[in-house]
Amino acid sequence: MNYQFTLVLSGASPDTPDFEDKLCEAGCDDALVCFCGNTPYLEFDRAADSATKAISSAIEAVQSAGYRVVSIEQAGFVTLTAAAKLADINKQTLNNYTKGIRGPGDFPSPRYGLQSGTPLYYWPEVACWLVEQGKVEAVMGEIAEAAVASSSKLEQDAQAVTL
Repeated sequence: MNYQFTLVLSGASPDTPDFEDKLCEAGCDDALVCFCGNTPYLEFDRAADSATKAISSAIEAVQSAGYRVVSIEQAGFVTLTAAAKLADINKQTLNNYTKGIRGPGDFPSPRYGLQSGTPLYYWPEVACWLVEQGKVEAVMGEIAEAAVASSSKLEQDAQAVTL
């Protein structure tokens, strides 16, 4: 099974020498290396027995290359535009779900950004809701759940280093 997920890294920039080579040598040859400004991220399409194994093996490979994974996109907060892109669903369709115009009317509520007018939704809740409604494949929910578990471990490891 192939699992698609995105890891956000630190410890590199577009000018970092041999960045892509180090990642490939470490086992990240199944990832597209991208940058948002100076922030590197890897879009993986990794074959594994489970989403958990796919994500954990990718994190280990990144770390063995000397870089740090700071977040997993599928474990975080998203705008409706980002959620639509992740789910490969039309943004207007998701907007209709949020308003109860389509679907059963119990779309996950936004968690942040209400005062700013840019609501942020917790992607794992959205992914699981879409799976429950039969709008996306079950693998999307599996990836979101594995990403949350892996993110918790990343946070624990980061706290242990700072103590």
